[in-house]
Amino acid sequence: MLVVKLYRYIKRKIQHARNPQDAAVSESDPTSQDEQNAAGELVTQAENGQTPPKSGKSSWKWKVILMVGLAIPVFLETLDYTVVATAQTHIASEFNRLDLQSYIGTVYLLTSTVFLPLFASIADIFGRHICLQIALLLFMVGSAISTGANNMATMLAGRGIAGAGAAGLLAAVRIILTDSRSLDDNNWQQSILFVLYTIGYCLGPVIGGALVSVTFRWIFAINLPCSAAAMVLAFFLLRPRVKHGRTLQTLPLTTEEEKEEGMYAKESIFTKLLRLDWVGAALFMAGGILILLALNWGSTEQWDTAKVISCFAVGGVLIIAYLGWEYFLEKKERSAISHTLSAFYTEPMIPLSLFKSFDHCVVQYATFVSGMIMLVMFYFVAIFMTVVTGLSPTSAGVQLIYFAPGMGGGSTIAIILVKKTRQPKWPIILGGIVSTIALGLISMAMNDENQAQINGFMAMAGVGVGLGIGPLAVHARFSQPEDRVAVVSALTLFFRSLGGTVGLAQCGAVLNGKVNSYLTNLINSGGLNGVDPSTVSAASSGSLSSLQSISALPPEAQDAVREAFKIGSRWCFISLVPWSGVAVIATLFLSNIKDRAGQTHDKPAPEEKNDVVQLDDADKGAQKV
Repeated sequence: MLVVKLYRYIKRKIQHARNPQDAAVSESDPTSQDEQNAAGELVTQAENGQTPPKSGKSSWKWKVILMVGLAIPVFLETLDYTVVATAQTHIASEFNRLDLQSYIGTVYLLTSTVFLPLFASIADIFGRHICLQIALLLFMVGSAISTGANNMATMLAGRGIAGAGAAGLLAAVRIILTDSRSLDDNNWQQSILFVLYTIGYCLGPVIGGALVSVTFRWIFAINLPCSAAAMVLAFFLLRPRVKHGRTLQTLPLTTEEEKEEGMYAKESIFTKLLRLDWVGAALFMAGGILILLALNWGSTEQWDTAKVISCFAVGGVLIIAYLGWEYFLEKKERSAISHTLSAFYTEPMIPLSLFKSFDHCVVQYATFVSGMIMLVMFYFVAIFMTVVTGLSPTSAGVQLIYFAPGMGGGSTIAIILVKKTRQPKWPIILGGIVSTIALGLISMAMNDENQAQINGFMAMAGVGVGLGIGPLAVHARFSQPEDRVAVVSALTLFFRSLGGTVGLAQCGAVLNGKVNSYLTNLINSGGLNGVDPSTVSAASSGSLSSLQSISALPPEAQDAVREAFKIGSRWCFISLVPWSGVAVIATLFLSNIKDRAGQTHDKPAPEEKNDVVQLDDADKGAQKV
């Protein structure tokens, strides 16, 4: 690594000696020479006789480099989630803490959700490559702690750290892919993500089963060499090609000559750290974790318990405090307060002005709904298949495969529609309509207990989600200014995860309420003569751990419980229809994005040409505005 740095340093010095102006442009341009030449947008240097290569060849070269550089980070994130999800019962049993098995996934989900906005700020201030490296390092540390864990507390700590790293992986990958200003490239890159995620989700359960048969520690240990390899690949393939950090243009300059020439002052790492919104991040993450915990506990236990109410109350206060802090930071940026004071370097983690955009609010809401549908589909169809139709957990899991090909087909159709219409809103609207209809049809098929129809309508729901999942990210990216690509991308991921959490909490409450209400009325009306009411009540809690007791009930009670779960499952999907319907109506009013037809890579905007600010002392003065 030191050799590579020395080589680049000498090369920069030679280039600067030959032509200082060219060296300044090369240092400040956040995209690679290959990428710029690929688009035909690099200004040719006539005096040097430079001629850009053909765009097609370089464009495909960049796509291959991008896919290779991001393959392992994406694969790690998806593989870890699916492997651990299938093995968490076995892991908890190793520590004799089956009562805490759900927290192995919950802790990971919490941190991988609330850390997303912070990593967007890191990507903006320190650069995309640094953001990815920090994420991989955290993921490696968390996996190492989980590998060597000798009790449940250590295991959960490792899962929390790994979840924070996973948030960085999600954010960095999405931000790098959406940095291109080309609609065609953003559209094509959705297929990259789909391929990589599909591979990870398909291989995860298989690899998880094989590793658990040896020891659960290999589930986490396999991440260590993979993370190290990803860090090396990112350094050599992505570092010189992705965007560097955005400079703070209001730093004080040292001399009057520098001011007159419009040069940037050198920005230290300490100053960059001051620009991160640490106060806002702490308030947001603490409040977010408490609210997500309350949603999780309320859906599986009781909503009126002290811990649920207190988490909602304290979490709500912290989120309100966070909004107040962000408002102060934005007001400070618009005021005449001197930025020469380090206390005022801090930049808002999530600019509240984003939510003044109607398009942004609608896109995030639609993304929230798509997250609800995805997670509810995976969890509650499995509950229906297991309890009502009597399938084994393995067979019920196989039925969920129908949703994945539907998503793949919908994503493919969306890519074609965006390419033809040059607007992502049309597949978004179509996907919302298909999803809303599919939710109603799934509830109807559950009422008829028609497994074939449920499978078909699940595939239909997958098509609807697939139609919108990529175009929503594209519309979010192109409806906002260039300097907000990172935070918008992270917010899209955050709202999708939040939607899944809220969807599970809502449908868990609906299922429990309908099941308990049906059985209570049946018992009170004398419909279960000769059956112990307390036995039926114990089997009707709606939690997965109580389903094993259903088969021990008398045949008449079993039929009653299955009927109750059928009604509850139907209403879970019916309860999502209003959310999806509102999303369809709102997306009808999305505005058109600016079309960049025929462009593969756009040249950096003027304000982005000075992203690189870490210069050596001998290079100060080489970089011009």
